[in-house]
Amino acid sequence: MLSIRGERSAEKPRWARLAVVVLSVLLGLSACSTDPVTDTEPTTTTAVNPYEAQRRQGVEDLLRRWADAVRSNDMAALEKTIDPAASPEFLRSEIRRAANLASVPLADWGYDLVDEPEVPVPSAVATPLNAADVWAPSVVLRYAVTGPDTTPTRRPVALLLAQRDDEWRIVSDTDIAGVDRTTWRGPWDFGPVIARSVSTSGGTSVVLGHPDQSLLIDRVASELPAAVDAVSDFYGDDWPQTALIFTSGSVEEFAASAGPATAGTDVAAVSVSDSVVPGQTVTGQRVVFSAAALDRLTDTTTRSVLRHELTHVAARSATVDGSPTWVLEGFADYSGYRGSGADFDRVAPTLSRVVAEGGPPTVFPEDSDFGAGGVRSTLAYESAWSVFAFAAAQFGEPALRSLYEQLATGPKTASEVDSGLKSATGLSTGVFLQAWGSWVLRQSS
Repeated sequence: MLSIRGERSAEKPRWARLAVVVLSVLLGLSACSTDPVTDTEPTTTTAVNPYEAQRRQGVEDLLRRWADAVRSNDMAALEKTIDPAASPEFLRSEIRRAANLASVPLADWGYDLVDEPEVPVPSAVATPLNAADVWAPSVVLRYAVTGPDTTPTRRPVALLLAQRDDEWRIVSDTDIAGVDRTTWRGPWDFGPVIARSVSTSGGTSVVLGHPDQSLLIDRVASELPAAVDAVSDFYGDDWPQTALIFTSGSVEEFAASAGPATAGTDVAAVSVSDSVVPGQTVTGQRVVFSAAALDRLTDTTTRSVLRHELTHVAARSATVDGSPTWVLEGFADYSGYRGSGADFDRVAPTLSRVVAEGGPPTVFPEDSDFGAGGVRSTLAYESAWSVFAFAAAQFGEPALRSLYEQLATGPKTASEVDSGLKSATGLSTGVFLQAWGSWVLRQSS
């Protein structure tokens, strides 16, 4: 995750509170995460009775017609899928979504029923519809963007359906009182979409955003080929070497794509994905820029942020959730600044100042430091970067990559961190920390 630096705290930070590592770039931090939306694989089962089979068949037919109408931007066909009792605004929103999607190069777009225990629709919701049957089935949107998505990703949809004259139609796709489901929203739900297809080493990458973000879209698109090559030069080419980039136009859109935890934060960009299954291709990988990125990122910082996030994308299949944050962020940030020629105090100005005033760091950052905000977060990210910059300078990049491989495999005890450091650098934790601190002090002088 790449965050935009907030105002500095007046309180003088102490190294004992740091548990620090680096990432900042004049304004930034960045991180990888599993996509906050739970992806659900649709499954099929044998219906228990003829009515259930007929009911399921009718809804599956509706979902096919709905998907076809949205993907083809067929207003007349779309209108036929909407129930007469639906809000007029719902139909208008469906028409807008279809129009916005028309510019997106889709390889797949469909809706699937998911077998889950049925949740009865509350009578307060169902009765006013005066329909033969009312159902809130578990449904997922299945979609893929041509180029970066070799396999579709799936996102939840909260549907309320009504049956009249043996035909099912959609009443709404918003939250239903008493039914614990929420509809995921994509860029096309937040306004007209610009799609830029870009040739990168692995094939076609795509940048999606809105017209009022055309400057950032163009900037990211122009940086993307070189960024992919730079990440491959550092990490290796054992990754798709393509990317799907979203540029958000609002806090709400960023939260929808990157997860609700990002709402109201100073995060500039984040990488997300579906849950990682060992031995399977990682799906749903996206780099998402926040609405603040357009105004706060320069050409130089955009380059560093993009390379940082693409490093998360490249390493995602080899990264286990819960690994030390200083490892994940320091590694990606080193990649983001690699080859930039930026001086230490430009990459890590807050760290340089704190070291000059209070002495070198003596501990690695704690996970909690990265999300704390203010100076504490800035120091954590900058320190994480400096750990890997030090490792590269003293032991070479192969040792740095080995360190990541050792420590990005899940939660680590102090003993396991020590073992990983010895394997990659030959130094115990205590000796490594002392050598790193002395190196940072020299860079900050």
